[in-house]
Amino acid sequence: MTRKIIITVPKLSTAGGVSAFWNALLPKLAQYEDIAINTLEVGGHGKNILGPVSDQMKFKKTIDSTTDLVVLNPSLGARSFFRDGLFARRLAKKNVDFVVFFHGWDLAFEEKVSKKYVKFFQNSFGKAKRIFVLSQEFKSSVEEWGFEGEVFVETTTVDSTLLNDFSVEEKLTASTETAHINILFLSRLLREKGIYEVIDAFKNLQTRFSNLRLIIAGDGVEFKTVSHYIRSLSGIEMKGHVEGECKVDLFKECHIYCMPSYSEGLPTSVLEAMAFALPVVTTPVGGLKYFFEDKKMGYFVDLEKREDLEQKLEKLIVDGKLRAQIGKYNHDVAAERLVSTVVAKRLHNHFLHCMSAPLNS
Repeated sequence: MTRKIIITVPKLSTAGGVSAFWNALLPKLAQYEDIAINTLEVGGHGKNILGPVSDQMKFKKTIDSTTDLVVLNPSLGARSFFRDGLFARRLAKKNVDFVVFFHGWDLAFEEKVSKKYVKFFQNSFGKAKRIFVLSQEFKSSVEEWGFEGEVFVETTTVDSTLLNDFSVEEKLTASTETAHINILFLSRLLREKGIYEVIDAFKNLQTRFSNLRLIIAGDGVEFKTVSHYIRSLSGIEMKGHVEGECKVDLFKECHIYCMPSYSEGLPTSVLEAMAFALPVVTTPVGGLKYFFEDKKMGYFVDLEKREDLEQKLEKLIVDGKLRAQIGKYNHDVAAERLVSTVVAKRLHNHFLHCMSAPLNS
């Protein structure tokens, strides 16, 4: 018996963490013959005030008696919290099984939920079979709001096809033997991603190491400001937005990944860097606080201590064997837990357990 699953997604042709997540997983889930997945694109209406109404009408038309499970993918923010919450209430009223995967998590809005919207949560998302989050702290919040089902701390994922032509042995050898060190920052260019802290640390390190290069990949509201900020500095290259083979090439040619963000869920770029055997320098925020193993996967930094980022980068710059040791550990963790084939298998098992109809062997 084939089960029908509907997954709400943002527009899959656009850039973004949730789009990338499902673009990586959908082809892998399609290989399972016991489920049939349909996607329903919601959101992305900009300033169109009728957009949310359109989403509710489209959702109502899509869900019918043949639907076995619905997978909702909100972020914990005002717009999608209420949009998907109404989806959840409709599903509960129709006795349609559903699960919820919270991706982004706005800490300020979390406080609003705790103060004003707990009842709404309980009467909507609280009816889910299971809830997935990206951090132990987020799990605690969901449980404090009265969710009585199972809450699972999941990961984002690395598209396994990115690694098709990647040799970890060659990467580790090159990382150990190289005389030149490339540091990669790959993210949306936002101030809260720590881009200026990376540039300042790099500038100071250049006074002691002549073999450094910083590659900044990504687009965003700070692109022009960052370009202006580095105009008088040498050794820094801005790539703009990268994807596909261009992104793969960057991971292959770089030796350290650095993104000291002030706020995160569980950034895909960190997991991708790990898969490509890079040591990572980042911050203990969001899902990283519980997922990332300090000193094994790289280093956590304290941005309130001005020189901490610089010092942690220096440890990796001067020690090729350490880079290779951490890189191998990261690659092994990614292969075992993070690539899309593995994450798809976990979700497939979750989906089967959540569907109330008996399974046929």
